[in-house]
Amino acid sequence: MRERESYAVLVLGPSLGAGDLAALCARVDDAHRDVPAGRELVVLCDVAGLARPDLAGLDVLARLRLHTGRAGGTLRLWRAGPHLRLLLELTGLRSVLPSHPDGSADEFGLPAPHEHGGQAEQREQPLGVEEVVDPGDPSG
Repeated sequence: MRERESYAVLVLGPSLGAGDLAALCARVDDAHRDVPAGRELVVLCDVAGLARPDLAGLDVLARLRLHTGRAGGTLRLWRAGPHLRLLLELTGLRSVLPSHPDGSADEFGLPAPHEHGGQAEQREQPLGVEEVVDPGDPSG
C-alpha cells in the first residue's frame, strides 16, 4: 500500500442493485471524512462475493466510482471473479472500473488484447475489381 493513500474496503455481495447505491455512497462519504489531510482515499470494492454479477450491478459500481471521484477519491475493484471480469471487458468498462494491483495476478486476469481469439485471421488478397458499364445506363 502506498504511503499517501488511505484505504477503505467495501465488501459487496451476494447481489448488487440500484437500491444499494445510496448506502454505498454514504459509506464512501463516511470513509472520506476519516481520511487524514494530505492523503488520498482509495475505496477497494471487494467483489469476490458477488454471486451473479449483472448489468444492474455494473451500473451501481460505475455510479459508485463517479461518486467516489467527486468526493476526491478513487475506486478500485478487488478480487473480481471471471464472470465480472468478462462483463467489464464486454461492456468496455474495464478501464473505467480498474482493479487494485493486489487483486489478481495481472490486473483482471484477462489475456492481453492481442491474445484474445488466438492468431489473426489470414485473409485472401483482394482480387482486381473491374467495373462493368452497361451502355444503356445513364451516367450518374
